[in-house]
Amino acid sequence: MGVLYKAYTWYQGKIDQTTCDVEFSKRFLSYVVDWGLGGIFTGLPAVLTYGAVTGKSDMFSDLYVFQALGFDKSWAYVAGIGTILFALFYYIYIPWKVYPGQTLGKRLMGFRILKTDGNAVDLKTLILRQFVGLMLLESIALVVSNYLSQLVTLTFMVYVDDVWSVIGSILFVLSTMLVAGTPSHRAIHDYIAKTKLELYDKNKEIKKEEETSVKEQVNREKKHRQTKQQGKKMANRLPKKKSSSHI
Repeated sequence: MGVLYKAYTWYQGKIDQTTCDVEFSKRFLSYVVDWGLGGIFTGLPAVLTYGAVTGKSDMFSDLYVFQALGFDKSWAYVAGIGTILFALFYYIYIPWKVYPGQTLGKRLMGFRILKTDGNAVDLKTLILRQFVGLMLLESIALVVSNYLSQLVTLTFMVYVDDVWSVIGSILFVLSTMLVAGTPSHRAIHDYIAKTKLELYDKNKEIKKEEETSVKEQVNREKKHRQTKQQGKKMANRLPKKKSSSHI
C-alpha cells in the first residue's frame, strides 16, 4: 500500500491538473484528420519513387521492396528521406509558418498548440513535440515513423521495426490515457515540449492583432513627436547668428 500511495503521490505531482478547454473529441478528430491527410502527403515521395523506378502501379509496401525487386538500396534512401521531408513540412513547417500552432486537423477543429506559458510555439518547441515526441517516441501515432524505423534498419543492418513499434505502441497508449483521463488533456509529447492546447477564436485573434497594430501606431507617433520636440529644443540651444551691419 505504501508503494502504491507513493506512486499515486508522484503521479499527482507530475501530471498537469489544470483544465483544458479543448474537448477530447475535438483532439481525437483532429488526430484522425492529421493521420489521414498527413499520412497520404507523407507517403507521396515513396509511392512516386517506387512507380518511377520499378514501373509498377501496384500498392507500395515498404522501403525494403526496392532491394527485394533487385534495385539499388539508394532508391530506398531517396524514398525514405523524401517521406521525412514531407512529414516535417506537414507536421512542423505548417504549424510554424503557415498556421501558427495549427496543423490542418487542429485548424479544422478550431484549436491550436501553445507553450505552457501562453506564448506561441517556436521551431524548437515544434521539433520537440512533433518530431521527438510523436515521430520518434509515440511512433505508431504517425505513418512517417514506419519509414524512420526502416531507414534505421537499412543503415545499420539491425532490424529495429518490431521493437520500435512495441515501444511506440506503449507510449501511444499512455499518451491516449493522459489525454482522455486528465483535465489538461496533455499527451506525453506535450510534456516533452512543454506545450498545451487552447481553443482558437479567429475573430478574437483578428481583434487582438488590430489592437496591437493600433498600439504600435500610437507608439510610433508618440516617438515621432518626442523626436521632433527634442530637435526643436536642440535648435533653440544653439547660439543665434548676429546679423552683420552695413555702413
